[in-house]
Amino acid sequence: MKIKKPKYRNAIISDSNELSKLESNIFALDKVNTNFHKEINKESKKIFICSQENQIKEKVYSKIKNSLLKKLNKEINNNQTENKIIGYIKIWNVIGESHIEQIGVLSNFRKQGIAEKLLLLSIKYCIDTGSKKILLECRKSNTSAISLYEKYMFKIISVRKNYYPLNNIREDAICFESPDITTDFYYNKFLKN
Repeated sequence: MKIKKPKYRNAIISDSNELSKLESNIFALDKVNTNFHKEINKESKKIFICSQENQIKEKVYSKIKNSLLKKLNKEINNNQTENKIIGYIKIWNVIGESHIEQIGVLSNFRKQGIAEKLLLLSIKYCIDTGSKKILLECRKSNTSAISLYEKYMFKIISVRKNYYPLNNIREDAICFESPDITTDFYYNKFLKN
C-alpha cells in the first residue's frame, strides 16, 4: 500500500497500546511483549514512530423536522482524520553507544523508505546524545534489513547461532556495529541535508 503523508515523530504515552499491537504484528515470530508505557518514560530509551493520516467517516444521524419525513433519519458524513502508526524504531542508550532494539514497518508499507528514514532519525538522535557507535542485530533471513544496514556502513561483528525462534527451529542473529557516527565523513555522506 502506497503511503500518503507519512509523519515522523517521538512516541508518546498515548501511543503505547497501538505500539504493542504493532509489535505483535511485525514481530509475531519473536513473541515479544514490550511494555511500551514504561519504555517511553525511560530516560535511556527513545522511540520514533511513522504514522499515516487516514480519513475516517463518522455516521451521524439527525432527525428531519419535516412533518412528512418525521420518522426518517438522514445520514450525514463528517470527515475526520486519524493517525495510524505503521512503523517504529526503539533505541537504548548506553554509555557512549546506542543499541537499536527494534525497527519495524507493517508489511503493507514496506519498500517505501520508512525504515530508512527511521534509521536516519535514530542515527541523528544518537549523535545528539553523545553516542559514537550503534549496535543492532537482525535475523539472518532479513536480507532487506541487512542491505539497509550495509548501505549505512554497518559491519557484521558476530553471529549469534540459533538466537531467534522460527516455528519449531531457531534462526541465527547477525550482529552489526556502525562506524564512528560522529566523524565528519559519516555526517557528510549520510546525514547532511
